[in-house]
Amino acid sequence: MLQDVLGWATQLLNATLPFLGWDQSGALPFTTHEDFAAHCVSFASTSSIPGGALHFSHYVPAGTNLTLPDNHPSCGVSSWVVSSDICRIALSVSTSETSEISLEAWFPYDYTGRFLTTTNRGLGGCILYNEADYASSLGFAAVGMNTGFNGSSADPMLNNPNAIEDYSYRSVHTGTVSGKALAAKFYGAPSRNSYYLGCSSGGRQGFKEAQEFPDDFDGILAGAPAIAFTQIVSWGGYLYRQVSAPDSFLSPELWAVVYDEVLRQCDKLDGAADGLLENPDMCNFTPEVLICTKSQKKDCLTPKQAAAVRGVFSPFYGTKGELVYPRMQPGINTRRLEPFYLNGEPSFLTLDWFRNVVYNDTTWDGKSFSVDDAAAAIAQNPLNVETWNGDLSPFAARGGKLLSYHGTQDWVISSQISQLYYAHVAQSMGKPPAELDEFYRLFMVSGMDHCKDGDGAWAIGQDKDAYAGTGADDNVLMALVRWVEEGVPPEVLRGAKFEEDGVTPEYWRAHCRWPKRNRYVGPGAFTDEGGWECQ
Repeated sequence: MLQDVLGWATQLLNATLPFLGWDQSGALPFTTHEDFAAHCVSFASTSSIPGGALHFSHYVPAGTNLTLPDNHPSCGVSSWVVSSDICRIALSVSTSETSEISLEAWFPYDYTGRFLTTTNRGLGGCILYNEADYASSLGFAAVGMNTGFNGSSADPMLNNPNAIEDYSYRSVHTGTVSGKALAAKFYGAPSRNSYYLGCSSGGRQGFKEAQEFPDDFDGILAGAPAIAFTQIVSWGGYLYRQVSAPDSFLSPELWAVVYDEVLRQCDKLDGAADGLLENPDMCNFTPEVLICTKSQKKDCLTPKQAAAVRGVFSPFYGTKGELVYPRMQPGINTRRLEPFYLNGEPSFLTLDWFRNVVYNDTTWDGKSFSVDDAAAAIAQNPLNVETWNGDLSPFAARGGKLLSYHGTQDWVISSQISQLYYAHVAQSMGKPPAELDEFYRLFMVSGMDHCKDGDGAWAIGQDKDAYAGTGADDNVLMALVRWVEEGVPPEVLRGAKFEEDGVTPEYWRAHCRWPKRNRYVGPGAFTDEGGWECQ
């Protein structure tokens, strides 16, 4: 069934369709909004796809508050205000004889000839309407899909190999091939370039595409990627064990004390005491200085609490002393955030994966987690969900461009994993950074939490509420477009720190291409973009 779907899509993409006459020259395929709306309304009833079904096609003008009654409540989005005039198309596509994905296409009137796939987050199958809206507002023919199931939980993976396979890789590849063909049919010709936008699990899915389906995309934008996936879910169990005992648990107030001490010890290492660590790798944090003295009774740690903090900011090693996962990097704001892994309970990410995939046992509570559990998850690695293949030669050979970013305040996925994977690719392909950067560039973004938000200039253009400009110099997605279409790679990623209104830039900072690191050289205020230098 899946081969029939992919075969149909490939044949359609190889054909130059006459419908509406899109000639890939940059001219819009519709002459009026009325023509676009009429074509959209009739599209689902006049079109078909093998191995799937078109459910509806609705014209949605800009400004419409679109209700989403079928979106699973756990996805947290029941409505969305659409930014541009689009044709919204819903369809399902088979991934096997007994499984299928749900796919939505948001095709804009102001189409630029570019196609873009958006994906998912966490362990769930939520369609990311924010990303589809963002991409379509920039002229991309955007598609998004679930992972063969709906909602933000891995419960549907329990005893369900098809759901695991769809989650690992199949939903994105199938949705991309079908989505490209659908866009070609809708606009009258194949898109001239194809792009990918994803973060977290979506970042991992982007790397999976580069590794195993190098022809799917010309440009991939992958943020905070959940690569080394089974190690991440195991890391959650490790962090829980550090702080779970009553005498090693830290309250939010004590984590605030820890954060202030991290800044006291390490903030100036980048030349600026601005509340941000540009390079957390330089921070060899010593939590023992916070151990209470005989006369101190508050805002200090017991020896066991200090040991727990040291454990959190130390790597996780396996049964034979091998590295399982790097440390939680100092600089995450444990004053502002409720730590994802550090609240004294096993993380839902760890519970979800071990219950539904590793052990197929919904009674597993995670409280006895050990290195043996991590070894079991890593050995299982279903459908190579690890996504750790370091040879990207086929993707590079076809001219693909891979742009990745990771926030140094990321409290869900250690930013150090992106650095380790970059080194793994360099070693696997035998390329130093000067050569690797010809197709694969990594940027560390100081003051960015997980995918967005944070204390610094985190708005680089990765999402609907995370951009302060749409030009290639100010927007990471458009920087990728320029790299693919004009051969001009980004040397820095400019990010904006917003005022309280969430719109007005308070200041900008240029984030460096790895392995260069940002350092304040002055003169002037720390918020002066020109006072920083990539070294």
